[in-house]
Amino acid sequence: MDPTDVIIQLVVPSSVGETVCLNVHRGVLCKSSAFFKNAIKLEWATQEENVVNLPEDSANTVIDYIKWLYYDKIETQLEEASEDTREKKAVAAEKAYCLLADAYVFGEKIIDLQYKEAVMKAIFATLKSYNWNMGPESVNIIYEGTPPGSQLRRFIAERIAYEAFVDSDEGVGWLQYIEGYPRDVLVDALKVMVRVRPKLSADLCPSLDSYLEKA
Repeated sequence: MDPTDVIIQLVVPSSVGETVCLNVHRGVLCKSSAFFKNAIKLEWATQEENVVNLPEDSANTVIDYIKWLYYDKIETQLEEASEDTREKKAVAAEKAYCLLADAYVFGEKIIDLQYKEAVMKAIFATLKSYNWNMGPESVNIIYEGTPPGSQLRRFIAERIAYEAFVDSDEGVGWLQYIEGYPRDVLVDALKVMVRVRPKLSADLCPSLDSYLEKA
């Protein structure tokens, strides 16, 4: 970081409907984002106003990105869930996943591969910490903000295909999540499931009698 570098202001909306100006050195901002490299030109150094407006991004999401730019670390606030109930663990995990989903979508928007990789590592850390999968809210964020072929989409679909099982007797779980997932993720997961599942013997399929209604 060059202390004499030009300061760029990122103007983003706050949670109360106002705008917030976030200051970041130009060299730091352009470190790994193709979007910001293209948006900010060198000739700006002679201008009085160096401002980039991000009206569709939340202040918290952009602040987390700036912190990562300076400190190369994603702050994930993982609540202690070892002694919580299953429902509380689900809520805490999903809260963390939603923040990371927003971060990943922002990384997609600004074309920052390094940041997306850092977020992906944080998602794996969250999975390991909670031993809990992404719920409908975080998955919807990802599928609304990423293109087909996204690595995080593939991760979500493969987790469902490889890990989903009937756990409804234990409380909130896979069946409830599947009901809330968007159609696209279920299609992706089913395709993965068909590819990885071995062909079963016809003898294992339900017989005709199982489909007949009893008079």
